[in-house]
Amino acid sequence: RDKVFVTMRSSVLQSLQWPRRWVGPCPLPGARGFPGKLSLVAPQGRASLRQRSEGVESPAVPTSLLRRDATGYGGWSLQQRRGYVDSVDRVMTVKSMVDPSEILEYMAMHSDSDIRTHGVALRALGQHVRGKNYEQIVRDARFHTILSSLSSRLDDCDSHGLARIASASMLFRTSTPELKYLAERLAAVSIQREDSFSTGDLTTLAMALAFRGQRDAETVEFVRSEAMKLITDLEPLDCARVLEAFRLWGIFDRQLVDLIVERMLDEIDSFTAPAVVEVLSVASKLGLARGFLLRRICSLAFENLRQFTPRQLVRLSYSLAKLRFLTRDNVDNFVDALAPDVSRLGGGQLSELIFTLAMTNSLHQVDLARSVAEKIVSLPSDSQRSLSSLVDFTWSLCAMDLATEFKLDFKAALEEVFRKPPPQNRIPLMKLFDILCALELELKSIDVAVPPNWRAACDEADTYEMAKVENSRLHNEIVMRLDQLRGMHQGMRWQLDMKRNQPCGPYRVEMLDEHLQLALDVETVSWPTSRRLKHRLLQGLGYRTLLLDYWEWRRARTEEDQNTFLEREVCRVLQAPAAK
Repeated sequence: RDKVFVTMRSSVLQSLQWPRRWVGPCPLPGARGFPGKLSLVAPQGRASLRQRSEGVESPAVPTSLLRRDATGYGGWSLQQRRGYVDSVDRVMTVKSMVDPSEILEYMAMHSDSDIRTHGVALRALGQHVRGKNYEQIVRDARFHTILSSLSSRLDDCDSHGLARIASASMLFRTSTPELKYLAERLAAVSIQREDSFSTGDLTTLAMALAFRGQRDAETVEFVRSEAMKLITDLEPLDCARVLEAFRLWGIFDRQLVDLIVERMLDEIDSFTAPAVVEVLSVASKLGLARGFLLRRICSLAFENLRQFTPRQLVRLSYSLAKLRFLTRDNVDNFVDALAPDVSRLGGGQLSELIFTLAMTNSLHQVDLARSVAEKIVSLPSDSQRSLSSLVDFTWSLCAMDLATEFKLDFKAALEEVFRKPPPQNRIPLMKLFDILCALELELKSIDVAVPPNWRAACDEADTYEMAKVENSRLHNEIVMRLDQLRGMHQGMRWQLDMKRNQPCGPYRVEMLDEHLQLALDVETVSWPTSRRLKHRLLQGLGYRTLLLDYWEWRRARTEEDQNTFLEREVCRVLQAPAAK
């Protein structure tokens, strides 16, 4: 009997999930019960970037919140004690496994395990299944049995357990009928647990349900109402997760977004490095142009660049480039911070880095761009690159005028893209549309066969997004000012006759004056690529091009400032020699 209890105490120690140490004596259980008390001292909590920059030590987590009292075990029956020991041992056994097939075999032999063991098995499978064996594992009947067992027992889970299972299900990048059914059951059970979720559990659950496409009105309204109740308790990372969940659902709730932005401004001094990265990442995906928030976060980030890991630095620069919030000096700061670790970056991070340089038109860093491109093309041939990484890489080569220098690799990357089916996501298609135009106008020496279905998908994506832009409030403001604009050019007075969403070579431009051959686009934060490549190609066709920076336009607050800004930009373009 004593051996059983020693085993239980050892297993409990191993099953705890973060570093800790024992405090005080913990005697062996006596014959009449288990009088020992299990007590923990938590590791120091994570300090915010502001606290680190000011030399403040990481705050310790109150031990009162983490103390676990084991005196109640004395009232358990022997069967209950053995059941607990068995559960903990099975959990630890599953956690020690790294082979997905071994995990599946173990769970098949222990199908009577409790829901916690099944949840840990699902998480372990998601962490270790990779590459070629992914499809084999997710199609395995034993994997389906684990999901079925979890789905049938969710009613017995508390809110934290539901969030843990939801988080584990997100580790599988594709959906199967079984994973979708698990998401449906998670949603159905969760909406019955009103006011029971913590902020972290709620946002994790929302992310998982959105990732699996669980978008019914009842689920969305539940997450929204719970988030509104907990708005004053949301941490910056929780705010990012809520925004990302609603983005994946395709819903923009202005009231909720405004409250979350206000909450993030209130908590600006508690941002950690991961929170900065995640908030800017979701802001760039949403095209969330909240200048005051972005300035506060950027100020915090650039004061503490050394606190970020190389991977975080790449994601940070990638997000800011898409938000058009990087200056030349900012790019140089990122490059200096990343320089010692560029060789340690993976293929995805290298693609994001060269895309950042291309988006910011950092031609003074062309040697770095060339070095990054060489690292990308020298990756092992069996390494799997995502569609997004391939498209970012090829678009960057076009924008940095390096496509002919890496001609064979550029062609090979595009051929790898075209072997895949066109995605439903319009962002890579819009980037590819730029590349197809460059192949048609500037890179005729690179012979790439473009499948008709890809060409049609790219054309459709560009046409659809241009139609959305046409009636935006921003463009209505600019057209109204342009209609009133007057000026002098070569001794003659001019007045623009701008027409919206007009064909211009292989492209469509937001505004075009056919008489002056003046094509105008706005560099908005919602467009996935910089318009500089597009305008370079149009200049080759003889058009004058004017690219209005979104943030410069927003700085012109009054009508007078806006008119002055537009007149200056138009005169600058008209006075320049026309391209031949």
